[in-house]
Amino acid sequence: MVDNLKKEYVMSPSKYPNPELSEKEKLPLSSSNFTQIQISEERYRLFAEKAGKILFDADLKTGAVEWLGAIKDVTGYEVSEFHKIGLEGFKKLIHPEDQNRLSVLIDSVLEGECELETEYRFRKKDGKYIYLEITVVFLKDEEGKPYRVLGVLKDITEKVHSRRKMEKNAEKFLYVAEQTGQLIFDIDFRTNKIEWAGAIEKITGCTPEEFYAFNLFACRDSIHPDDRGNVWKTLKHSLKTGDNLYAEFRFRKTDGNYVYVEDSAVFLRDEAGRVYRALGVIKDISEKKHVRETLERNEGRLRTYMKNLKGIGFQLDRNFKPVMMLGAVEDILGYTPEDILSGKIILFDLFDPGDRDRLIENQIKLLENPELVIDHIYRIRRRDGSLRWVHEIIQSIRNVEGETWLFQGSVRDITDKKRAEETLKLAEEIHKKEIHHRIKNNLQVISSLLDLQADFFEDKEVIRAFRESQNRVISMALIHEELYKSRDLESLDFAGYLRKLTGELFRSYALDSSKIRLHMDAATHIFLRMDTAIPLGMIVNELVSNSLKHAFFEGNNGEIRIKLQCMEYKTEYDECGCPESFEYVLSVSDNGRGIPKNIDFENPETLGLQLVNILVKQIGGEIELKRNSGAEFVIRFGKQEPSTL
Repeated sequence: MVDNLKKEYVMSPSKYPNPELSEKEKLPLSSSNFTQIQISEERYRLFAEKAGKILFDADLKTGAVEWLGAIKDVTGYEVSEFHKIGLEGFKKLIHPEDQNRLSVLIDSVLEGECELETEYRFRKKDGKYIYLEITVVFLKDEEGKPYRVLGVLKDITEKVHSRRKMEKNAEKFLYVAEQTGQLIFDIDFRTNKIEWAGAIEKITGCTPEEFYAFNLFACRDSIHPDDRGNVWKTLKHSLKTGDNLYAEFRFRKTDGNYVYVEDSAVFLRDEAGRVYRALGVIKDISEKKHVRETLERNEGRLRTYMKNLKGIGFQLDRNFKPVMMLGAVEDILGYTPEDILSGKIILFDLFDPGDRDRLIENQIKLLENPELVIDHIYRIRRRDGSLRWVHEIIQSIRNVEGETWLFQGSVRDITDKKRAEETLKLAEEIHKKEIHHRIKNNLQVISSLLDLQADFFEDKEVIRAFRESQNRVISMALIHEELYKSRDLESLDFAGYLRKLTGELFRSYALDSSKIRLHMDAATHIFLRMDTAIPLGMIVNELVSNSLKHAFFEGNNGEIRIKLQCMEYKTEYDECGCPESFEYVLSVSDNGRGIPKNIDFENPETLGLQLVNILVKQIGGEIELKRNSGAEFVIRFGKQEPSTL
């Protein structure tokens, strides 16, 4: 505690001026001469009052306490009154609900370390409770028994209230952020009232004013009668157990038409374990439902078609010349079995040139391994010149001596199946694009909600927290925007994404580009998968935001540099001259004031730096902080083979 007080005074002496001090007294103080109380009591008093804190020294044997600092401002008591309060008297001013917790905590601390930092409620002279933050050090005698307590008290009431307001609002938006829906609801089961937000008119056909009057029972009446029983049964189960709710049902709009919706909700319980609140989203899935039903019908037809499809049964001699062909030969090949068996048409000539080498390789495998069964797909050129996809299964038939006698198998025309697979693949790509597009849009909605909510606060710290959360959401939204635009829905060009992200950050902080410059050195054609790109984007967001907020003095010029490279970490090369192994190196630096030496980067107190360390571990990387001429963060990640590029 004493070291912390000394450190605060030495690092920020301008906060606690004392014109009567000599030049010698103004010099930075060492820990030893500070703890030996070589400065005056007046200096202690002035320091504590300016800092809005109370310092105390309690004798545990006598119960006497010495108080110093902003006593009246914090407690409401006059200094003379408060000096009469002993240790036991002070304990009685602690809120009854906090006394036992504090006592248990002190006992736990004394068993190990001798330092304690916590918060509790304290009754002022006027009877009102405030929140105090207490930091204490217990001094022990030679027998290890505590005999003295040194500590600091600070009023954190406003901070606690702001934190609770922010937690109350963040609770709602946290659940919304985990969903990707469009209509947000908050149900209070004690009043059956519901708060709505989002695409109200699009889903319900009601105006927001009309829909705000909907309670739980009005919503029930809007569910299709055939679905109402199951939905209500599911809701009752969730109310009883607190389990998450998921339901698909038809919802009646104001024009009488029904739409398919997806309802997802989570439930909150009170201290007695009763569900009192539900947070969730409702999405219009009519189009999704229609596509799903269409696909199910098509898949059913395809299964029926494939089941009744006639193929070709064949036998080949040891030289792979046909000796038997039965079935739908003419339907599939356009030739009669006689055309093939007579040698008039050479079967090998019907194979598509692009597949012939692979077919020859498979024939060699059959000769070398009689136990083998070959299952392959290739193309056939029909008599009319059209190409057909066929699926062939072929194996060896051996005689009594175990020698290969014949090759036999079957061929099915799978042209329609191949076309269907290509159609499904295209539909899947479109569906993935739509998912990325919707995620991007919903993240933008969340960003806008955070922006609107921030307008209700005047506390700069709260507004800053909302802005940081908004920037984190934007960094994820940009990822999905880039994936939606790209052909490859699994990875994206990270250099292009970095330029957009940093541009958004500069715009968010409304910086003068002529003062703070950005230098980007990112290798092109570095494609990262989503599971790496999203955490890495948030890391860059945190580090650049940190530089923009803290690195530069107001009005000064500065530079932020971002460098992304692909580096070798082994010297071996393959036959093509490419490195056998490599890793990515990302550097984010600035030429500002640098990171203070007293900040432990590996165990930071700020949310932003904690998030950076967590995300670096998430991508399996390593991070290093360099404090030369500013601050530089070097991140190494993604050790892999070149074939993954």
